[in-house]
Amino acid sequence: MDWREEYRRKLVSADEAAAQIKSGDRVFLTFGEWASAIPGAIFSRRHELKDVRIYTTAAENDPGWYNPGAPESFKMAQICFSGELARASLDEGRSDFIPQPLSTQFKLYDERPKERKAIDVFIATVSPPDSHGFCSFGAYLWNKKAYAKRARKVLAEVNERVIRTRGDNFIHVSEIDHFVEHTPPLLYTTDEEIDTALASVEDAEYRKKLKFIISNYIPPHMRGRVVPFLTQAKEGDIDLDFFGRTFGLAEPEEWVKRIAENVSTLIKDGDCIQVGIGAPGVYFAQLGIFNNKIDLGFHSEVMSRGIAKLVKAGVITGKYKTINIGRVVCTAATGADPEDLAIINDNPKFELYAADYVTNIKIVSANDNQVAMNNAICVDLTGNINAETVLGPRIWGGIGGQPELHIGAVLSRGGRAITLLRSTAMGGGVSRIVPYMDEGSAITIPRYFADYIVTEYGIARMYGKTFRERARELIAIAHPDFRADLTERANALGMI
Repeated sequence: MDWREEYRRKLVSADEAAAQIKSGDRVFLTFGEWASAIPGAIFSRRHELKDVRIYTTAAENDPGWYNPGAPESFKMAQICFSGELARASLDEGRSDFIPQPLSTQFKLYDERPKERKAIDVFIATVSPPDSHGFCSFGAYLWNKKAYAKRARKVLAEVNERVIRTRGDNFIHVSEIDHFVEHTPPLLYTTDEEIDTALASVEDAEYRKKLKFIISNYIPPHMRGRVVPFLTQAKEGDIDLDFFGRTFGLAEPEEWVKRIAENVSTLIKDGDCIQVGIGAPGVYFAQLGIFNNKIDLGFHSEVMSRGIAKLVKAGVITGKYKTINIGRVVCTAATGADPEDLAIINDNPKFELYAADYVTNIKIVSANDNQVAMNNAICVDLTGNINAETVLGPRIWGGIGGQPELHIGAVLSRGGRAITLLRSTAMGGGVSRIVPYMDEGSAITIPRYFADYIVTEYGIARMYGKTFRERARELIAIAHPDFRADLTERANALGMI
């Protein structure tokens, strides 16, 4: 059958696609460029469905199933990473969490048939088919192709604005069960339209922050579903300052600049870099710390703001990579701005691969001189690193690919793993370098893989150091206001 005929045969409405969901099904959605029409149609069936398990990663929109008082029809679980939308439901016990690294997410399905449960339905957004019948997952591949390979049914929303990217980022029409053509209208594209949408927001300063985020980060094709969520959320429900720092929108603060300066001394010509989103790492390209380096490589979970511009400028060439030589490799362009996306679009220099390849420790360590740069919430005096929870067990984000990328960099020949840590939290009232972790805190990177810890006050070198040496190194880069107390606590614990 010609793929065009097959496509037409599989083309249905959102309601018809949603009718494929049965009570008891396990339905999966994942990072980046979420479908919106099909999830909305599924939620509209809430009174006829029972015990549908919805598994998400960093949810981008909510048809209603995260809300308090939502019907018992849907049971929510977050895999690997929560994000802003799901955080309240996790706090209140309405959602559950699966702490699973990206690279091993499908081990259960592939190797342990007696333990696995089915992926009944996978939902994704794709580009229109090309002349050969292949759709692209666009700038946000993550593990979508892997889910589609294993799901009993695949439902795809075809969005004309999804860009095409190279690498292993295509799926054929024959591999998808139903298509829904849904290209959201371009809304809020002018200052006047944004101002009108924000008119109901009473606080002027909050309104100003919302406008800045919408104008500078949210691509026009995503604003139709994101802007209503931002405007309807109450102030305090979303930490806009955190949102701005996560994607490098706000003006970088002095502590960010000082950490960037410290990190720049650890980067060498020919290094293969990985840097996550979120302050301070998301600002590194913007602050120019890579500009004077020669022939850098890039192998990273995400591609933060400004990386594509460094490729265009010839700073990142991949000349000395030992795998994917000469190619810029990531699993998603999360954090990239519209100018970056224009550079990436159908550019053979950029290749997107599944998360279980990009973040696989074996793959990461195969690149010589791999340098991982990732943010942390706190570090204890022995070197344990927490990048997941606050106030003990409260889930703030998740692991993403950080453990694998960090450990892979440590194992890489000539590699380094750099943990980025602001010295204080809560307006300077709390040290992020702590004597020991609070009860219930996650250990994202165990102390035996701690390498470099960088704050605005310097660099602590962990690898090969004793507990006493580590404590001294970390106290030296803590905020000056907390050094005496940390020293006293370390003495009491017998560490110094």
